Amino acid sequence: MQSSNASTGSSIPSNYDTDEEDMDQVFAQELAFEINVDQGELKILQETLEARTSETARDSSVDRESASFATSQTVESSYGKPLSPEEAARAVPPGDEGLIRYALVLPDNFSTNGKLLSGLNKRDFDMENGAIKPRRPSLPITMSDLLTSLTKVTGEDGPRYIFNGVLNGWPSLRQFELIEIDKKRSLGPLTPPDYFHTIKHTWSKYWSSDKEGKEGISPAIRDRSRVYRAKLRGAPWTSLGWSPESPGFLFWYEAQRPEGPRVVYGLNAVKEVGNDLCTMVHMISHRYAHSRESPKDKLTYHSIVLLEWEHGKFSTVVEGAFLNGIGGYKGRSNWYHDKDESTTELYKSMPPEMISPWLTTAAELRCYDVEAKNLDEMKVFIQQYTGHNKRFIDPRYTFSHSARLSYRSRSNIAHYLLNYIGRDCGYSELSRNCQTFAADLCSFLAGKKDVVPFHPVNRVEYHNRSHLFLYDSSMFTKRKTLQGRLVK
Repeated sequence: MQSSNASTGSSIPSNYDTDEEDMDQVFAQELAFEINVDQGELKILQETLEARTSETARDSSVDRESASFATSQTVESSYGKPLSPEEAARAVPPGDEGLIRYALVLPDNFSTNGKLLSGLNKRDFDMENGAIKPRRPSLPITMSDLLTSLTKVTGEDGPRYIFNGVLNGWPSLRQFELIEIDKKRSLGPLTPPDYFHTIKHTWSKYWSSDKEGKEGISPAIRDRSRVYRAKLRGAPWTSLGWSPESPGFLFWYEAQRPEGPRVVYGLNAVKEVGNDLCTMVHMISHRYAHSRESPKDKLTYHSIVLLEWEHGKFSTVVEGAFLNGIGGYKGRSNWYHDKDESTTELYKSMPPEMISPWLTTAAELRCYDVEAKNLDEMKVFIQQYTGHNKRFIDPRYTFSHSARLSYRSRSNIAHYLLNYIGRDCGYSELSRNCQTFAADLCSFLAGKKDVVPFHPVNRVEYHNRSHLFLYDSSMFTKRKTLQGRLVK
C-alpha cells in the first residue's frame, strides 16, 4: 500500500552529484541501436519535420491562459503542477511494463544572449525568443520544469518520483515515473538520431531509482550547467495502446461517416465501426515521391490493402506503418486530398492521446475510409497524385480477389487487426513491415496461398503469419509487445 507521506519536486534538495563512470555493458547493449534515415516512411517524416515544427511553433503563440490540453492541435507544455501522492500513485502504478522514453534535460539558462549552450541541437530551439520548440523528438525540458513537476510517492519498495504535466507540447505525454538520470559527456553536439550511434560513450549514469532512489537520495541535480537526460517510464497500459480503456495500436478513421468524421481506436473500434460486409480485397504498392531518388528510394515500396464494401459507398485503405507516424505527423495522410492543408480533417478528429512522437521500431495498423468506392476509382485518385513532386511513384496493382472469409464485417476485420498487432507490435525494415502485413491480410481475407510481399527483397525472410489474425493475443504468453521497452 502506498504511504501518504510525500514531497513534491519543488522541494527536492540539490545535494546530490556523482562522479562520471562508464555505463555497464548490459546497459550499453540495451541502448545501442541504429536508425536508417532512408527508410520509406521515415524519410518522408524526416524531410518535413522542420516545416511542421515551424507551424507548431507559430501555433504555440496562443494565449497560455486560454490554452486547452483537450485537443490534438494544442502545442502548449505544462509543468510545475505535481499531483498529490495518491493521484500520482494511481496515475503510474508500480511495475516495469510501461513504455520507456528519454527526455533531454537542459539548464534553465540554455540560451544566453542569443547563444545556445554548446552541444545542443539548434533545431530544437527558437533562438529568436530563447525558447524550446514544441513537439521535438528529443523531448527537451529544463531542469526546473522537470523537478517542479515531480511528486515523491513512498511505497514498500522505496520512494518513486512521478512526473505530471504535458511534456514538450505532446498532449499524450502526461505522466511518467522517473527511473534514471544520465549526465552528458562533452563529445560534441546532440544531433538526433546520430548521437544514438555512440550512445554508450555519450552518457554516464547520474541517478537511478533502483540504486540511489532506494537509498533515499532524491533526483536533485547539483551541477546545473550540464546537459542531462531523464529516462521516463509510462503507466503499464502505455505499452498496449493509446488509453487504458481501449487497448490496441489500431485506429480507424471514419472519414465518410454521415454524422461527421471521427477516429476510433483499439477495442472501441470493434464496437463502433459497424457490420458492413467486405466484398473485395486488393494489394497496391508504390514508391514515395522524392524530387531526387536515391538508389535505395528506387527499391523502397510501400504496400497497402484496399477493401471494398457491400454498400458500395466508399472503400477502406488498410496499412501497417510506424507507431504514431500519423499522430506525430500532424494527421497528414497520402489518402486524402487535404494532406497539405495546415490542419487536416484527420488531425482535427484525432484524440489528444494519439498525438505522440513516432517510433521507428514499433508498428500501428491504420484504417482509412476513403472517397473511392472501388479499385477503379482508387486508381484515378492515385494517378492524380503520381509524380516526383507529388505523392506516389510507380503505383502497382498486384493482387485482387473476392473476400471469401465467412466472418468479414468491418467489426470482424477490426477484431482481426487487433489480434494481429497485439501478437507482434514490432517493426522491421525487412521482415515485419507494410509489405509483409499487406501480404498476410490479403491472404487471410481471400483465402489464398502463395500471396507474398510486393518486392523480392521483402520475400527473402517472409513467412506467412495469417494465423495471427484469428487468435486473442491477450491469451498468449509469448507475444512481442512493447512492455517495458525503450522506444526509439
